[in-house]
Amino acid sequence: MQVRLLERGIMALFRVAAKGYIRHMKQLSHMPAATITKIALGVALLAAATGLAFASWIDKGAAIFMATVESGLAWCF
Repeated sequence: MQVRLLERGIMALFRVAAKGYIRHMKQLSHMPAATITKIALGVALLAAATGLAFASWIDKGAAIFMATVESGLAWCF
């Protein structure tokens, strides 16, 4: 009998705590879906531009370095 009362007391305590927790939870986002989509598109475009620049640097890196050697700027590298 005592165990059953203890279980009810503990479970009631968890129910009260859960209601308060859910009530005080923050919203995931207050931004509209259109804004989130625009931000995601901007990040994707920035990533694509960065990837293109890196690929170009890998492709033409030796020529860029040789041009800096010829002009005397290679000490920076």
